[in-house]
Amino acid sequence: MSLSSKNSTYKLLRILLINLGLLLCLALVAEIVLHLIYRSGNPFLAPAKNELRVRDPHYTHGLKPNFDSFDAWGPNTVRIFTNSLGFRDAAVRNVPMTMDRKRVIFIGDSFTESPGVPYEQSFVGLFAQAFPGFDVLNAGVSSYAPSVYYEKLKYFLDAGLKFDEAVVYIDISDIQDEGVFYSYDKNGVLQMGVFQTSFNVCSPVPRPPLQRPEKQWWEKISYMAEFLSEMRYSAELVRAIGRANFADLSKSGVVYSPDYTRASWTYSENSSCYGALGIDASIDKAKKQMDRLYQLLSSRGIALSVGVYPWPQQLLYDVENSRQARIWRDWCAGKCRKFFDHFPDFFAYKTQDHDFIRSLYFWGDFHFNAKGNALLAQGLIKNYE
Repeated sequence: MSLSSKNSTYKLLRILLINLGLLLCLALVAEIVLHLIYRSGNPFLAPAKNELRVRDPHYTHGLKPNFDSFDAWGPNTVRIFTNSLGFRDAAVRNVPMTMDRKRVIFIGDSFTESPGVPYEQSFVGLFAQAFPGFDVLNAGVSSYAPSVYYEKLKYFLDAGLKFDEAVVYIDISDIQDEGVFYSYDKNGVLQMGVFQTSFNVCSPVPRPPLQRPEKQWWEKISYMAEFLSEMRYSAELVRAIGRANFADLSKSGVVYSPDYTRASWTYSENSSCYGALGIDASIDKAKKQMDRLYQLLSSRGIALSVGVYPWPQQLLYDVENSRQARIWRDWCAGKCRKFFDHFPDFFAYKTQDHDFIRSLYFWGDFHFNAKGNALLAQGLIKNYE
């Protein structure tokens, strides 16, 4: 190698080392500044603000009115529209308080909101397409329960909203939500939080199939290293769920396990995590809130219908005539215009498809995918009138 070539190589190496040194210095300065400004925690890992989901002083939380953007549910991102009332809809539109045609309002939790699928593929959207002469509203939002069903419908009725029928889809998780997460303050305003201090209050989120690794020393001292590690874990978790089989996802505490306490109360006497109330008192509380809703609606001449459907756990470990179905069928007697029991349709589908969980639910989740929504909509439409 000639002397000039050696000098060129040396200069190039020197430039690279100087740039690397500058980069490391800038990273160190950035870390120091970040730690001085954000002493309470890593700003890169702070929960991202969700423009769609908003707090509400009357019924705890809802959706932002006139929203037109995208919302993610796990790996699924779909375009979401809400109307002027803050209800999920086929498009942004102004909803008049009164209508000259029949108006049906649906309410429930995340299953009724139907995250992860376009509105047109949700069971409420499919119902609206089947009955084009109706004005169909979807007031469902993630984490709702009977206390919110009552407060939200009362709020809109008091505001002047007119409708002919309310269809309430009561979720398996509503019982735990009533037992642990909803309570009224001293002024009679509904609040959402963890209100039971009993030792058996547990996280409603199932254990992920991929264990989060222990933090290394450099992640503990560097916000940027911690952020990069978290992003790597999130990507690995998505891949792990995608390649997981049923055995992986049915281990204790994981999403399809028989001991997942948020779902197991319908078939297990040992189900815990229902706070100081316990399962039976939580069921009674849910019934009492539905009693209030029935009285409110009947006093205004509005019909009430109720629907129930299974989670994966009910199809896997429960019976068709589930405790969930029995409770609300009995409650509906003499009160409901219709009781929509979707358990038979889903159990019938189970006999036809050995991979029914993957077919009907988002894999690694307990919410209906488009096919699960379509199966529920089929039974709803068939039995509505």
